[in-house]
Amino acid sequence: MKAGEDFDYPLLVATLILVGIGLMELFSASAAYAYIYHKGDLYYFLKRQLLWLGPGFIFLWLASRFNYQKYQIISRFLPLFIIILLCAVFIPGIGKPTRGVHRLIGLGPITFTPSEFTKLGLIIYLAFSLVRKKEKMQSYISGSLPYFITLGVISVLVMIEPDLGSALIIAVLAFILLYAGGARISHLAYTVILALIPLSFSIFKIGYQKIRILGFLRPGLDPQGIGFHPRHLKISIGSGGLWGLGPGQGKEKLFYLPAPHTDSIFAVIGEELGFIGTSIIIALFFVVALRGLRIARKAPDGLGKLLALGLTCLILVQAIVNMGVATVILPTTGATLPFISYGGSSLIVCLTAVGILLNISKNKDLKNTD
Repeated sequence: MKAGEDFDYPLLVATLILVGIGLMELFSASAAYAYIYHKGDLYYFLKRQLLWLGPGFIFLWLASRFNYQKYQIISRFLPLFIIILLCAVFIPGIGKPTRGVHRLIGLGPITFTPSEFTKLGLIIYLAFSLVRKKEKMQSYISGSLPYFITLGVISVLVMIEPDLGSALIIAVLAFILLYAGGARISHLAYTVILALIPLSFSIFKIGYQKIRILGFLRPGLDPQGIGFHPRHLKISIGSGGLWGLGPGQGKEKLFYLPAPHTDSIFAVIGEELGFIGTSIIIALFFVVALRGLRIARKAPDGLGKLLALGLTCLILVQAIVNMGVATVILPTTGATLPFISYGGSSLIVCLTAVGILLNISKNKDLKNTD
């Protein structure tokens, strides 16, 4: 078994195309909002995204060069580090609350979202830990339970920010890796049933989550209130037709859609680039998913397989959730569209994930070839 000669170029090319489309549509979706709220600077969000793109590509390059097996050095400490970061958002002077929401940490002029880095850190931790504990995973007490406790603490901290969408995505990613790492389905099912109690409490206790779900289920009851955003998401996607209205020609981004440059950017793409444009986006994510799963299948060891699976799902699950919200298949959440939505934390995390996948692909098992 020896390292392959090069990395997975189709994965890299699909990623770069998504980033390019993202920059174009980010400017289109954000220009009006930036003009009104940022002193007439049409390029405000685009310039900031470009600033984050530089470090993002650096992390991609470094991760593609750094042997993934060496992450073991930090893997044991990642849960504690994650918990510290998630607690820091509530510390005055460190956390940067916005309208009562505690999701950001500020370091001088730089702000970042700990919940995004939580997803990456948790995947790295679980991959290494599950490989070490493979023989114990059939036992609930010594196998799955410690992971469920860790996941519960992390999920609760994210939920009280509040950010239910990110908490659910983190849980889904963790459950995928736990199942792939040998946890019993019955153990996972019991945990899901128990988690429904605090989840239901959170939904009905925190007003905006309840409103979002009601707006999703019955948008026609209050089209100017709780049904406003779901209704305009449908209008945006539907009005694009086959070819779209053209880049920059969308109307729904003009203060009808919620967060058109982040959560709703896929709806903007649907209106401006039509069915053809959204199909291209979906096809590119399909390529990323196929190449990531191929890398997982060909990885030379169990660690590489779990790590590649988790990183692929990190990108794919967020893409599915974002597109599901934009097409009103799912209730509104705060999930970004990887490589496309505005947000430095998400961009850096997803590009780093691709870098690690590229590194694993360079170390593929040459005995396992197509």
